[in-house]
Amino acid sequence: MRGANKYGARKSACRHGHVHDSIRESRRCNELHLLLHAGEITHLETQVQYWFHIDGRPLVHLNGRRVGYKPDFRYRERNGKLIVEDAKPPDAKARGRDWPLRSAMFRALYPDTELREV
Repeated sequence: MRGANKYGARKSACRHGHVHDSIRESRRCNELHLLLHAGEITHLETQVQYWFHIDGRPLVHLNGRRVGYKPDFRYRERNGKLIVEDAKPPDAKARGRDWPLRSAMFRALYPDTELREV
């Protein structure tokens, strides 16, 4: 099946010209832009890379690749709270087997940033 990833998601463009990995993600981008224009959120960004460090050293795989996480969106709420979001399907299988560990590591290493699944 061309154009779909291993979970069946298809790339989709939002109204703002960003190409997202799924229709769910492009719809959420449209919603977040409405919130941005309404003044409910600020500093909206997509695909911001976070690298994992423990005791000041980067966490790396055996092959030398760094371990990190790239959420779909990052923004600030009106109260100043920093939020990262990942558009995840309700089907647990499509979340991927590494998601529980990656999200737990993110929450432990970035406690001042709230991780939301939408």
